[in-house]
Amino acid sequence: MKSIKSSGGAACPGGCEPFEAEFWALIGADEDENLKQALLGGELNLVQCPECGRFFYHDRNIIYFDPPAQLLAFVAPNADKKDFEKVTTKMRADFKLLKENLPGMKIDYEPFFLRGLEELKAMLDYEAKISEQSEVIAAFAAQQGFKLAPLRRATARVKGWPFYIPVAVADYNKETALKASKEVLAQNPAMGLLAAFIKDISAGTPLPPRI
Repeated sequence: MKSIKSSGGAACPGGCEPFEAEFWALIGADEDENLKQALLGGELNLVQCPECGRFFYHDRNIIYFDPPAQLLAFVAPNADKKDFEKVTTKMRADFKLLKENLPGMKIDYEPFFLRGLEELKAMLDYEAKISEQSEVIAAFAAQQGFKLAPLRRATARVKGWPFYIPVAVADYNKETALKASKEVLAQNPAMGLLAAFIKDISAGTPLPPRI
């Protein structure tokens, strides 16, 4: 998904004359790693006032989209807590338009509606944590001769599970998934995402389909 830049009036916090400035309106994270890093580094949509030279954020609504990760977030930097419900209604309408205009993307998961870039950065930090722990699980599973069952990322993210789980044999069912997962967890009890998966499935949560 290609990133999209737009432009609009920017108001300097110092009270200078408003000016026109460009800003990123949509971040295609799967194709533009530099923009993702700019976001994490606090540099995204940072502009400079031509009158006083002051740097400030050009706070406009942003869409963050990473199709391979099944991650879609609508971010409203200027929304305060009181008005966020109204803003969310508008973002839901934007989501509907996005789905209609991108039918080939198969967006069959719910987006996140966030109040600012800090919330988005926190979400991406959580995403990195899941990815890192999933790789650790894969390494331990390989050492023990287990196969891996990839899960839908949108499902795993919301449930607090890893992106893939070990299975004892090629068959994917509750028994094989739990058996292998418990053996892998025994080798490294710090893998909290795998522990959460085991707890939920053991308590009766349906085993999610693998992809």
